[in-house]
Amino acid sequence: MASKAAYNYALALSQVPDLDQKMAEAQLHLVRDALREDERFAIFLASPRIQTQVKKDAIQKAFLGKVQPQILNLCLILIEKRKLSLIQDIFVAYRKVLDGILGRTYVDVTVAKDMGAGGIDDALKELIIKKVDLNRSLFGLESGKDLTYDVSVKVKPELLAGIRVRVSDYIFDGTVERNLIHWRDVAVEHPIDTKKAFVE
Repeated sequence: MASKAAYNYALALSQVPDLDQKMAEAQLHLVRDALREDERFAIFLASPRIQTQVKKDAIQKAFLGKVQPQILNLCLILIEKRKLSLIQDIFVAYRKVLDGILGRTYVDVTVAKDMGAGGIDDALKELIIKKVDLNRSLFGLESGKDLTYDVSVKVKPELLAGIRVRVSDYIFDGTVERNLIHWRDVAVEHPIDTKKAFVE
């Protein structure tokens, strides 16, 4: 979990005028990865022996034209305050802040059998999204807000049959229990057709 300081930086960044918020997410990822992958550069920026202005010049040379001015300014502020090590936590916190702004909701689906197209087909994907959206209260989701659903799929043959859906900390398991928000237990009633788990 990101620190309070990282969250505050992330929140402040999201409120900076003229910031392309979605692009900022990718650019924070770029900066984070650059510091991860170039160990010598990271050590250089962390060294107390190197003057602050020299570090700022190096950051500007590395990222000028590659990130928005607001992201570059954030990096310069972090160098000034000797908190550039927070960039990983700021990236994580910013994603959460942006999730809230965009109504971005992650739906993790686990199935027993690969149905193609990355685990499930588009029809089942849309059906899952519809079920989650219609049952927001059961998943701890806000009812009066526009949400976008980001679906990821894993295949686990050890489930034998069925489907499991996770939204945040809420898990509904069609591989074990029956009639959970009216989703039938595939393992009992429909051992082959996973879609039947999402039929009323």
